[in-house]
Amino acid sequence: MARKTTRRHSQGETSRQAILDATLRIAGQRGYVGTTLAQVTRASGLPASSVYWHFGNKDELLADALDHGLAQWDGTVPPWGELDPERPREDELFAQMAAITRTLDEASGFWRMGLLIALETGPQVGSGPRERFVAARRRALARVADWWQRSLAAERHAGVAGDADDGSTQADAARAQTLALLTMVAMDGLFLTHQSDHDEDLGPLLRLAAVGLDAAARQLSEGLAPLRPTPAAPPMRRVVADPDSSRSRFLEAAASVAAESGYEGASISRICERAGLPASSLYWHFKDKDDLLAAVIEHSYQEWSLAQPGWLPPEPGTQWQDALRAHFAVSLGGLADRPLFLRMGHQLLLLQRENPPAARERFVAVRRQARLVSREWYADALGVEADDGLPDGMSLLTMVLSDGLFFSNQIDVPTWDVEVFAELVVTMLSTAAERPVAVRGQAAAPS
Repeated sequence: MARKTTRRHSQGETSRQAILDATLRIAGQRGYVGTTLAQVTRASGLPASSVYWHFGNKDELLADALDHGLAQWDGTVPPWGELDPERPREDELFAQMAAITRTLDEASGFWRMGLLIALETGPQVGSGPRERFVAARRRALARVADWWQRSLAAERHAGVAGDADDGSTQADAARAQTLALLTMVAMDGLFLTHQSDHDEDLGPLLRLAAVGLDAAARQLSEGLAPLRPTPAAPPMRRVVADPDSSRSRFLEAAASVAAESGYEGASISRICERAGLPASSLYWHFKDKDDLLAAVIEHSYQEWSLAQPGWLPPEPGTQWQDALRAHFAVSLGGLADRPLFLRMGHQLLLLQRENPPAARERFVAVRRQARLVSREWYADALGVEADDGLPDGMSLLTMVLSDGLFFSNQIDVPTWDVEVFAELVVTMLSTAAERPVAVRGQAAAPS
């Protein structure tokens, strides 16, 4: 009898694991709203009754699937634990981040699922999975902060670091928290870069990030220079020729629904209900949902881009870092508004499909154009040829940090100080610009 009970328990646990595996995979592709019980039963090969036997509702199922993915991740990726004080911190950082990026295709289901769900804010989205992801992220931040605090203490004891606040443990802890958040920003940005282009070589980019984080740590240890006044962000201008037209109403409705519920959750019926118009009117303007959301990306990009600072050449007699600092003071400040364009675009970027929707391709194209513009700016500012390799690496690192800061603003509470992080990001980029070797193929992991 005991063996029968044990066997039944084993079979039940096997079924539960199959359901969690299927849910993690689907939710990591479709988000919260786009994941349905029917999809889970098909993918797991188990009936709905089995799902409800193990999980009370969809919210509990997705929350447990996120925990399941986190357990797989923790079993694959080494935590930020060991610290060799004799090794250059830049090399330590590179090795830690490289260990994580090597697993992006194998054990990143919970990361993708967590970021997707963090962007969904609509009434159909339960709180369980987001709370689990935020809690897991806080634990990860604590591990990284502990690593940074030990690194700062080792540097101080070796007489390398400055003594901005008498080198107290409390001061080290505060700096470590800031650096941990900045490290997570870099890792989220690297993850998004990999989603946008799987063929992108992350090695040189990792080296630039490690160089920049090490420089940010030194700047905090020595004390931030007095922060310069930051320019106010220009008011958002709308790009709607006729806001009362049915086409404009569909674009506005689709943008808000997709930003709340993701691509999969943005159904034609919900969009029509939000717009207050019939589906027949929608199909007069757009071929299908994909055509509509591609138009939304174009439309919302125009609105968002008008509020962004241009990549203007530095004023005569000023350094390029000052122009970059002014640029970030505005662009990073705008992230607090959680712009629809970025929320929807990053949801699309995280989608995994053999045939990506046109809206995703449009967002990727916008990102490539933005990268090209900043690449040319860096080439002019640094006085090097665009094909030198450094401008491209700098433009990509800029996008990585901007992506990471966008997600941090969605997830982390309390979030970061715009002026402080603008200063640290400029420090990272300025220091990385002095290390062109890092973007010329010499970014192998340190031995």
